[in-house]
Amino acid sequence: MFELIGRDDANHHTQSDTATAPHIGRPEDYVRALAEIEMSSCERDMLRAHAKAPGRKITGTKLAETVGHFGCRIGNKKYGRLAAKIAIAAGLPMCKTDVSDYLAAIFTVAEGTQGEGEDWTWEMHDNVVKALESSGMV
Repeated sequence: MFELIGRDDANHHTQSDTATAPHIGRPEDYVRALAEIEMSSCERDMLRAHAKAPGRKITGTKLAETVGHFGCRIGNKKYGRLAAKIAIAAGLPMCKTDVSDYLAAIFTVAEGTQGEGEDWTWEMHDNVVKALESSGMV
């Protein structure tokens, strides 16, 4: 679904890392990024809602509802902007995909599957959950 582009990842991960792909950071990468970026209360609410969702799975529609908006497009777009900030601060490679840039950015924090129509279901990566817990956000 996507092709990784950007920095040389050869030395980014070690045997003890819990990351499983170059676009997925280690918990400490996410902790550093969360401390570095500016987040609105809405962005924090979206991260918390996702981390606390059953099975850590949430749709774009639910993300939008979390911050008082309606529709999967707005939920995915807002979450994608946040994910892009996290990816850049964490030094993770960006993805070139056949989906929009904001959807592609979300793959840095979650695995996604498209449902019928335009909505996506996102399952938060374990390393993001660990970072949120370590940062005291959830």
